[in-house]
Amino acid sequence: MKEKNNEQIVFDMFEEVATESIAEARNAYTYEKNDGCYQEAKEIADKARMNLLEKMGEAAGACAVMAL
Repeated sequence: MKEKNNEQIVFDMFEEVATESIAEARNAYTYEKNDGCYQEAKEIADKARMNLLEKMGEAAGACAVMAL
């Protein structure tokens, strides 16, 4: 089994919690409704992941500039 980094594990957990929260708020108890909630939660988690990666890139760039 391939090891995941800490960030990936956290975002996977966030995706699961977000899916459950959205489904509960919408009383989504059918597969179709729950799948829609999952798709929305996945989109939210992906945006958060990309935001973090962007910030990490900015921080790495700032550190490289300061090193010069």
